Amino acid sequence: MATTRSQTAPQQGMRPSPSVRSQRALDWLNFFVADVQTGMGPFVTIYLTMHGWTQGAIGSALTAGTIAQLVSQAPGGALVDWTHTKRAVIAFALGMIAVGSALIGLFPTYLPVAGGEVLHGLTGSVIRPALAAIGLGLVGHRAFNERLGRNHRYDSLGNALTVAAMGAMGYLVSRQAPFFVTIALCLPAGYMLLKIRGNEIDYARARGAAGRREPKAARWRDLAKDRRILVLAGCMVLFQFADASILMLATERLATDLKHMSELVTSAMVVVPQLIAAMLALRISRMANDRGRKPLLIAGFAALLLRTLLIAFVTAPWFLVLAQTLDGITAAAIGVVQPLAIADMTKGTGRYNATLGAIGAANMAGASVSTTVIGFLAQRAGFTLGFGALSLSALGGLALLWWRLPETSDIALQEE
Repeated sequence: MATTRSQTAPQQGMRPSPSVRSQRALDWLNFFVADVQTGMGPFVTIYLTMHGWTQGAIGSALTAGTIAQLVSQAPGGALVDWTHTKRAVIAFALGMIAVGSALIGLFPTYLPVAGGEVLHGLTGSVIRPALAAIGLGLVGHRAFNERLGRNHRYDSLGNALTVAAMGAMGYLVSRQAPFFVTIALCLPAGYMLLKIRGNEIDYARARGAAGRREPKAARWRDLAKDRRILVLAGCMVLFQFADASILMLATERLATDLKHMSELVTSAMVVVPQLIAAMLALRISRMANDRGRKPLLIAGFAALLLRTLLIAFVTAPWFLVLAQTLDGITAAAIGVVQPLAIADMTKGTGRYNATLGAIGAANMAGASVSTTVIGFLAQRAGFTLGFGALSLSALGGLALLWWRLPETSDIALQEE
Protein backbone atom coordinates (compact mmCIF):
# COMPACT_ATOMS: atom_id res chain seq x y z
CA MET A 1 0.00 0.00 0.00
CA ALA A 2 1.42 3.42 -0.94
CA THR A 3 2.46 5.76 1.86
CA THR A 4 1.34 9.36 1.74
CA ARG A 5 3.81 12.25 1.62
CA SER A 6 2.70 13.59 5.02
CA GLN A 7 3.41 10.24 6.67
CA THR A 8 6.91 9.88 5.27
CA ALA A 9 8.10 13.49 5.67
CA PRO A 10 8.60 13.46 9.45
CA GLN A 11 10.42 10.12 9.32
CA GLN A 12 12.81 11.21 6.58
CA GLY A 13 13.58 14.63 8.13
CA MET A 14 11.93 16.42 5.25
CA ARG A 15 10.21 19.76 5.63
CA PRO A 16 6.41 19.55 5.55
CA SER A 17 4.90 20.53 2.22
CA PRO A 18 1.12 20.88 2.54
CA SER A 19 -0.92 21.19 -0.62
CA VAL A 20 -2.17 24.51 -1.97
CA ARG A 21 -5.70 23.23 -1.42
CA SER A 22 -5.20 22.74 2.33
CA GLN A 23 -3.41 26.06 2.73
CA ARG A 24 -6.11 28.03 0.91
CA ALA A 25 -8.88 26.17 2.72
CA LEU A 26 -7.31 27.16 6.05
CA ASP A 27 -7.12 30.79 4.84
CA TRP A 28 -10.83 30.89 4.08
CA LEU A 29 -11.71 28.91 7.19
CA ASN A 30 -10.14 31.74 9.23
CA PHE A 31 -12.16 34.23 7.19
CA PHE A 32 -15.50 32.51 7.77
CA VAL A 33 -14.78 31.74 11.44
CA ALA A 34 -14.18 35.47 11.95
CA ASP A 35 -17.53 36.12 10.23
CA VAL A 36 -19.30 33.62 12.46
CA GLN A 37 -17.78 34.86 15.72
CA THR A 38 -18.32 38.53 14.86
CA GLY A 39 -21.98 37.83 14.16
CA MET A 40 -22.39 36.74 17.77
CA GLY A 41 -20.47 39.72 19.14
CA PRO A 42 -21.27 43.44 18.99
CA PHE A 43 -24.82 43.06 17.70
CA VAL A 44 -26.16 41.30 20.81
CA THR A 45 -26.24 44.45 22.93
CA ILE A 46 -28.09 46.46 20.26
CA TYR A 47 -30.58 43.63 19.69
CA LEU A 48 -31.35 43.17 23.39
CA THR A 49 -31.66 46.90 23.99
CA MET A 50 -34.32 47.06 21.27
CA HIS A 51 -36.22 44.35 23.15
CA GLY A 52 -36.32 46.45 26.30
CA TRP A 53 -33.52 44.81 28.26
CA THR A 54 -31.88 46.87 31.00
CA GLN A 55 -28.13 47.46 30.98
CA GLY A 56 -27.80 45.28 34.07
CA ALA A 57 -29.59 42.34 32.45
CA ILE A 58 -27.54 42.67 29.27
CA GLY A 59 -24.33 42.86 31.28
CA SER A 60 -25.10 39.76 33.31
CA ALA A 61 -26.02 37.72 30.22
CA LEU A 62 -22.82 38.77 28.44
CA THR A 63 -20.82 38.07 31.60
CA ALA A 64 -22.06 34.48 31.57
CA GLY A 65 -20.39 34.01 28.18
CA THR A 66 -17.22 35.75 29.34
CA ILE A 67 -16.94 33.54 32.42
CA ALA A 68 -17.54 30.41 30.33
CA GLN A 69 -14.72 31.37 27.97
CA LEU A 70 -12.37 32.38 30.78
CA VAL A 71 -12.68 29.14 32.77
CA SER A 72 -12.52 26.95 29.66
CA GLN A 73 -9.46 28.55 28.02
CA ALA A 74 -6.75 26.30 29.48
CA PRO A 75 -8.89 23.09 29.40
CA GLY A 76 -9.88 23.92 25.83
CA GLY A 77 -6.24 24.25 24.79
CA ALA A 78 -5.42 20.99 26.56
CA LEU A 79 -8.27 19.29 24.68
CA VAL A 80 -6.84 20.53 21.37
CA ASP A 81 -3.42 19.15 22.36
CA TRP A 82 -4.90 15.81 23.36
CA THR A 83 -7.14 15.06 20.41
CA HIS A 84 -6.07 14.06 16.92
CA THR A 85 -9.44 15.13 15.53
CA LYS A 86 -8.77 18.86 15.58
CA ARG A 87 -10.99 19.44 12.57
CA ALA A 88 -13.84 17.73 14.41
CA VAL A 89 -13.33 20.12 17.35
CA ILE A 90 -13.82 23.08 15.02
CA ALA A 91 -16.86 21.45 13.39
CA PHE A 92 -18.45 20.89 16.80
CA ALA A 93 -17.65 24.50 17.79
CA LEU A 94 -19.34 25.82 14.64
CA GLY A 95 -22.43 23.80 15.54
CA MET A 96 -22.44 25.30 19.04
CA ILE A 97 -22.21 28.82 17.61
CA ALA A 98 -25.14 28.10 15.27
CA VAL A 99 -27.25 26.83 18.16
CA GLY A 100 -26.28 29.81 20.32
CA SER A 101 -27.19 32.24 17.53
CA ALA A 102 -30.56 30.56 17.07
CA LEU A 103 -31.31 30.77 20.80
CA ILE A 104 -30.56 34.49 20.90
CA GLY A 105 -32.27 35.33 17.61
CA LEU A 106 -35.45 33.38 18.25
CA PHE A 107 -35.88 33.65 22.02
CA PRO A 108 -34.79 37.08 23.35
CA THR A 109 -35.48 36.15 26.97
CA TYR A 110 -32.90 35.76 29.70
CA LEU A 111 -32.21 32.03 29.91
CA PRO A 112 -31.95 31.36 26.14
CA VAL A 113 -29.75 34.42 25.63
CA ALA A 114 -27.47 33.55 28.56
CA GLY A 115 -27.31 29.97 27.25
CA GLY A 116 -26.40 31.19 23.78
CA GLU A 117 -23.67 33.39 25.24
CA VAL A 118 -22.27 30.46 27.24
CA LEU A 119 -22.14 28.32 24.09
CA HIS A 120 -20.33 31.11 22.26
CA GLY A 121 -17.88 31.51 25.15
CA LEU A 122 -17.07 27.81 25.21
CA THR A 123 -16.33 27.76 21.48
CA GLY A 124 -13.90 30.66 21.86
CA SER A 125 -11.69 28.51 24.08
CA VAL A 126 -11.13 25.84 21.44
CA ILE A 127 -11.64 27.28 17.99
CA ARG A 128 -8.61 29.61 17.93
CA PRO A 129 -6.16 27.08 19.42
CA ALA A 130 -7.46 24.46 16.96
CA LEU A 131 -6.90 26.78 13.99
CA ALA A 132 -3.36 27.53 15.17
CA ALA A 133 -2.71 23.82 15.78
CA ILE A 134 -3.86 22.82 12.29
CA GLY A 135 -1.59 25.49 10.82
CA LEU A 136 1.39 24.27 12.87
CA GLY A 137 0.63 20.66 11.96
CA LEU A 138 0.50 21.54 8.27
CA VAL A 139 3.62 23.70 7.89
CA GLY A 140 5.87 23.07 10.92
CA HIS A 141 7.81 25.56 13.02
CA ARG A 142 9.99 26.90 10.22
CA ALA A 143 7.04 28.21 8.20
CA PHE A 144 4.69 28.85 11.13
CA ASN A 145 5.35 32.60 11.15
CA GLU A 146 3.99 32.98 7.61
CA ARG A 147 1.08 30.66 8.37
CA LEU A 148 0.10 32.82 11.35
CA GLY A 149 0.36 35.90 9.15
CA ARG A 150 -2.07 34.37 6.68
CA ASN A 151 -4.41 33.31 9.49
CA HIS A 152 -4.47 36.84 10.88
CA ARG A 153 -4.91 38.49 7.48
CA TYR A 154 -8.03 36.48 6.65
CA ASP A 155 -9.36 36.77 10.20
CA SER A 156 -9.04 40.57 10.08
CA LEU A 157 -10.67 40.77 6.67
CA GLY A 158 -13.53 38.61 7.92
CA ASN A 159 -14.00 40.83 10.97
CA ALA A 160 -13.97 44.05 8.95
CA LEU A 161 -16.40 42.89 6.28
CA THR A 162 -18.73 41.29 8.79
CA VAL A 163 -18.99 44.35 11.01
CA ALA A 164 -19.84 46.47 7.99
CA ALA A 165 -22.23 44.01 6.31
CA MET A 166 -24.07 42.81 9.40
CA GLY A 167 -24.37 46.33 10.74
CA ALA A 168 -26.03 47.35 7.48
CA MET A 169 -28.30 44.30 7.53
CA GLY A 170 -29.30 44.94 11.11
CA TYR A 171 -30.24 48.49 10.17
CA LEU A 172 -31.92 47.79 6.79
CA VAL A 173 -33.48 44.34 7.31
CA SER A 174 -34.01 43.54 11.00
CA ARG A 175 -32.20 43.40 14.32
CA GLN A 176 -32.39 39.59 14.11
CA ALA A 177 -30.66 39.37 10.73
CA PRO A 178 -27.06 39.15 12.02
CA PHE A 179 -27.88 36.01 14.03
CA PHE A 180 -29.42 34.18 11.10
CA VAL A 181 -26.55 35.25 8.84
CA THR A 182 -24.21 33.78 11.46
CA ILE A 183 -26.01 30.44 11.23
CA ALA A 184 -25.78 30.50 7.43
CA LEU A 185 -22.05 31.34 7.52
CA CYS A 186 -21.36 28.16 9.49
CA LEU A 187 -21.97 26.25 6.23
CA PRO A 188 -19.11 27.72 4.14
CA ALA A 189 -16.89 27.51 7.21
CA GLY A 190 -17.68 23.80 7.49
CA TYR A 191 -17.06 23.30 3.78
CA MET A 192 -13.60 24.90 4.02
CA LEU A 193 -12.86 22.70 7.03
CA LEU A 194 -13.60 19.60 4.94
CA LYS A 195 -11.24 20.79 2.19
CA ILE A 196 -8.24 20.67 4.54
CA ARG A 197 -6.63 17.28 3.98
CA GLY A 198 -6.34 15.48 7.28
CA ASN A 199 -3.44 13.29 6.14
CA GLU A 200 -1.30 16.42 5.68
CA ILE A 201 -1.59 17.44 9.36
CA ASP A 202 1.20 16.09 11.57
CA TYR A 203 -0.63 15.80 14.87
CA ALA A 204 2.51 15.47 16.99
CA ARG A 205 3.89 18.66 15.50
CA ALA A 206 0.48 20.34 15.88
CA ARG A 207 0.78 20.14 19.67
CA GLY A 208 4.41 21.26 19.73
CA ALA A 209 5.88 17.80 20.26
CA ALA A 210 9.47 17.12 19.24
CA GLY A 211 8.49 14.14 17.13
CA ARG A 212 6.22 11.14 16.78
CA ARG A 213 8.23 9.07 19.28
CA GLU A 214 7.95 11.51 22.19
CA PRO A 215 6.57 9.43 25.09
CA LYS A 216 4.42 12.09 26.75
CA ALA A 217 3.83 15.81 27.04
CA ALA A 218 5.80 17.98 29.45
CA ARG A 219 4.54 18.31 33.00
CA TRP A 220 2.63 21.45 33.92
CA ARG A 221 5.00 22.18 36.78
CA ASP A 222 7.91 22.32 34.34
CA LEU A 223 6.08 24.79 32.11
CA ALA A 224 5.21 26.90 35.16
CA LYS A 225 8.92 27.19 35.91
CA ASP A 226 9.59 28.76 32.50
CA ARG A 227 10.01 32.44 33.35
CA ARG A 228 9.35 33.50 29.75
CA ILE A 229 5.84 32.04 29.81
CA LEU A 230 5.04 33.74 33.12
CA VAL A 231 6.43 37.09 31.95
CA LEU A 232 4.49 36.91 28.68
CA ALA A 233 1.29 36.12 30.60
CA GLY A 234 1.89 39.13 32.86
CA CYS A 235 2.57 41.38 29.88
CA MET A 236 -0.66 40.28 28.24
CA VAL A 237 -2.73 40.94 31.37
CA LEU A 238 -1.45 44.53 31.41
CA PHE A 239 -1.89 44.80 27.64
CA GLN A 240 -5.50 43.65 27.70
CA PHE A 241 -6.31 45.81 30.71
CA ALA A 242 -5.24 48.80 28.62
CA ASP A 243 -6.60 47.68 25.26
CA ALA A 244 -10.02 46.30 26.20
CA SER A 245 -11.52 49.58 27.40
CA ILE A 246 -10.12 52.16 24.97
CA LEU A 247 -12.89 51.80 22.41
CA MET A 248 -15.52 51.55 25.15
CA LEU A 249 -14.44 54.88 26.68
CA ALA A 250 -14.03 56.58 23.31
CA THR A 251 -17.50 55.54 22.10
CA GLU A 252 -19.14 56.52 25.39
CA ARG A 253 -17.55 59.97 25.11
CA LEU A 254 -18.71 60.19 21.48
CA ALA A 255 -22.26 59.27 22.42
CA THR A 256 -22.21 62.06 25.01
CA ASP A 257 -20.55 64.77 22.91
CA LEU A 258 -21.59 63.94 19.35
CA LYS A 259 -24.79 61.92 19.32
CA HIS A 260 -25.71 62.41 15.67
CA MET A 261 -22.48 60.85 14.35
CA SER A 262 -21.57 58.34 17.06
CA GLU A 263 -22.72 55.18 15.21
CA LEU A 264 -20.92 56.10 11.99
CA VAL A 265 -17.68 57.06 13.71
CA THR A 266 -17.80 53.98 15.95
CA SER A 267 -18.20 51.68 12.95
CA ALA A 268 -15.21 53.32 11.27
CA MET A 269 -13.18 52.93 14.49
CA VAL A 270 -13.82 49.16 14.36
CA VAL A 271 -13.41 48.54 10.62
CA VAL A 272 -10.33 50.68 9.88
CA PRO A 273 -7.90 48.91 12.25
CA GLN A 274 -9.07 45.50 10.97
CA LEU A 275 -8.20 46.53 7.42
CA ILE A 276 -4.81 47.87 8.57
CA ALA A 277 -4.13 44.60 10.41
CA ALA A 278 -5.03 42.59 7.31
CA MET A 279 -2.56 44.60 5.22
CA LEU A 280 0.26 44.28 7.77
CA ALA A 281 -0.14 40.68 8.97
CA LEU A 282 2.00 38.94 6.34
CA ARG A 283 4.69 41.63 6.47
CA ILE A 284 4.93 41.29 10.25
CA SER A 285 5.03 37.50 10.05
CA ARG A 286 8.07 37.72 7.76
CA MET A 287 9.76 40.35 9.93
CA ALA A 288 9.34 38.03 12.92
CA ASN A 289 11.92 35.65 11.47
CA ASP A 290 14.24 38.38 10.18
CA ARG A 291 14.25 40.63 13.27
CA GLY A 292 12.99 38.41 16.05
CA ARG A 293 9.79 38.29 18.07
CA LYS A 294 10.59 40.77 20.85
CA PRO A 295 11.03 43.94 18.72
CA LEU A 296 7.64 43.38 17.11
CA LEU A 297 5.96 42.77 20.46
CA ILE A 298 7.54 46.00 21.72
CA ALA A 299 6.21 47.83 18.63
CA GLY A 300 2.71 46.50 19.32
CA PHE A 301 2.79 47.63 22.96
CA ALA A 302 4.26 51.03 22.02
CA ALA A 303 1.50 51.58 19.44
CA LEU A 304 -1.07 50.77 22.14
CA LEU A 305 0.45 53.34 24.51
CA LEU A 306 0.57 56.04 21.82
CA ARG A 307 -3.01 55.33 20.75
CA THR A 308 -4.24 55.58 24.34
CA LEU A 309 -2.58 58.97 24.81
CA LEU A 310 -3.87 60.34 21.49
CA ILE A 311 -7.46 59.29 22.12
CA ALA A 312 -7.29 60.64 25.67
CA PHE A 313 -6.36 64.18 24.62
CA VAL A 314 -8.00 64.62 21.21
CA THR A 315 -11.77 64.24 20.83
CA ALA A 316 -12.33 65.28 17.19
CA PRO A 317 -14.34 62.35 15.74
CA TRP A 318 -12.40 61.64 12.57
CA PHE A 319 -9.09 62.12 14.38
CA LEU A 320 -10.21 59.24 16.59
CA VAL A 321 -10.57 57.09 13.47
CA LEU A 322 -7.05 58.12 12.41
CA ALA A 323 -5.70 57.24 15.85
CA GLN A 324 -7.38 53.83 15.56
CA THR A 325 -5.00 52.96 12.70
CA LEU A 326 -2.48 52.35 15.49
CA ASP A 327 -4.81 49.60 16.70
CA GLY A 328 -4.27 47.87 13.36
CA ILE A 329 -0.52 47.87 13.99
CA THR A 330 -1.02 46.54 17.51
CA ALA A 331 -3.51 43.88 16.42
CA ALA A 332 -1.24 42.58 13.66
CA ALA A 333 1.89 42.58 15.83
CA ILE A 334 0.32 40.93 18.88
CA GLY A 335 -2.04 38.68 16.93
CA VAL A 336 0.77 37.18 14.85
CA VAL A 337 3.76 37.27 17.20
CA GLN A 338 2.15 36.20 20.49
CA PRO A 339 1.18 32.68 19.29
CA LEU A 340 4.50 32.46 17.45
CA ALA A 341 6.47 33.26 20.63
CA ILE A 342 4.41 30.68 22.53
CA ALA A 343 5.28 28.11 19.85
CA ASP A 344 8.96 28.96 20.39
CA MET A 345 8.69 28.52 24.15
CA THR A 346 6.78 25.23 24.01
CA LYS A 347 8.51 23.52 21.09
CA GLY A 348 9.20 19.91 22.05
CA THR A 349 6.88 19.97 25.09
CA GLY A 350 3.67 18.74 23.46
CA ARG A 351 1.83 21.54 25.30
CA TYR A 352 1.58 24.28 22.69
CA ASN A 353 -2.21 24.56 22.56
CA ALA A 354 -2.67 24.20 26.32
CA THR A 355 -0.15 27.00 26.91
CA LEU A 356 -1.89 29.07 24.23
CA GLY A 357 -5.14 28.54 26.12
CA ALA A 358 -3.59 29.42 29.50
CA ILE A 359 -2.17 32.69 28.19
CA GLY A 360 -5.51 33.27 26.45
CA ALA A 361 -7.10 33.04 29.91
CA ALA A 362 -4.65 35.69 31.13
CA ASN A 363 -5.71 37.87 28.19
CA MET A 364 -9.37 37.46 29.07
CA ALA A 365 -8.78 38.11 32.76
CA GLY A 366 -7.07 41.41 31.98
CA ALA A 367 -9.86 42.43 29.60
CA SER A 368 -12.64 41.45 32.00
CA VAL A 369 -11.16 43.34 34.94
CA SER A 370 -10.53 46.34 32.68
CA THR A 371 -14.10 46.82 31.50
CA THR A 372 -15.40 46.65 35.08
CA VAL A 373 -12.75 48.80 36.77
CA ILE A 374 -12.38 51.41 34.03
CA GLY A 375 -16.14 51.72 33.55
CA PHE A 376 -16.57 52.38 37.27
CA LEU A 377 -13.58 54.76 37.37
CA ALA A 378 -14.78 56.78 34.38
CA GLN A 379 -18.29 57.01 35.83
CA ARG A 380 -17.04 58.28 39.19
CA ALA A 381 -13.99 60.36 38.20
CA GLY A 382 -14.39 61.15 34.50
CA PHE A 383 -12.93 60.07 31.19
CA THR A 384 -9.53 61.72 31.76
CA LEU A 385 -8.73 59.59 34.79
CA GLY A 386 -10.00 56.49 32.98
CA PHE A 387 -7.65 57.07 30.04
CA GLY A 388 -4.83 57.81 32.49
CA ALA A 389 -5.26 54.40 34.12
CA LEU A 390 -5.21 52.73 30.69
CA SER A 391 -2.01 54.58 29.76
CA LEU A 392 -0.28 53.47 32.96
CA SER A 393 -1.24 49.85 32.29
CA ALA A 394 0.08 50.03 28.72
CA LEU A 395 3.32 51.60 29.97
CA GLY A 396 3.69 48.91 32.64
CA GLY A 397 3.22 46.14 30.07
CA LEU A 398 5.78 47.74 27.76
CA ALA A 399 8.32 48.08 30.57
CA LEU A 400 7.84 44.47 31.70
CA LEU A 401 8.21 43.24 28.13
CA TRP A 402 11.30 45.38 27.49
CA TRP A 403 13.27 44.37 30.59
CA ARG A 404 12.03 40.87 31.46
CA LEU A 405 11.06 38.97 28.31
CA PRO A 406 14.02 37.52 26.36
CA GLU A 407 13.99 36.92 22.62
CA THR A 408 12.46 33.51 21.81
CA SER A 409 13.15 33.08 18.08
CA ASP A 410 16.40 31.14 18.51
CA ILE A 411 14.26 28.15 19.53
CA ALA A 412 12.11 28.38 16.41
CA LEU A 413 15.16 28.60 14.14
CA GLN A 414 16.65 25.31 15.28
CA GLU A 415 16.52 22.34 12.94
CA GLU A 416 13.37 20.28 13.35
